[in-house]
Amino acid sequence: MSRVSSFSKLVGCCGIYCGACFAYRRTLAEKASELKKLLEKENFRRIATAFEWVGSYRDFSRWLSWLVKLVCDGCQTGGGNPFCSIRKCCWRRGYKSCADCPEMPCQKLEWITRRYRRWNLKNLRRIREVGYERWLREMEEDVKRGFTTGQVIAGIKRQRKS
Repeated sequence: MSRVSSFSKLVGCCGIYCGACFAYRRTLAEKASELKKLLEKENFRRIATAFEWVGSYRDFSRWLSWLVKLVCDGCQTGGGNPFCSIRKCCWRRGYKSCADCPEMPCQKLEWITRRYRRWNLKNLRRIREVGYERWLREMEEDVKRGFTTGQVIAGIKRQRKS
């Protein structure tokens, strides 16, 4: 038997709604796959040499292959970061999310809260207020109206090696 229903698997342990994420919806992966197939059909690898000003086709092809693989089933089913301390903590304590924890918000949530510009905390508080089922319906409606995590997520700046 599955650990969670298909509806509740959209609850990220940290308060993220997985249904708003391109990796869960597979939107980028599907389009990247379509483009990759079309480029292969057109034998674009050979044609691209005429467009060197665009950049390296090899690098572009690597990015495209990476995007094809960019899918996630949500952390409730083992997707996402396998080393996530938030998920490990929730699962160890028997919680669906941090909303169930009396210690919320704790230090474990700090990095993800910065990353999602406090959206996850807003969600966790809303879950506490109205429960999972209503929150999930509200999130589903937000996504139908066009909301995506890209609207709240902060970019990660890579540290340059000295």
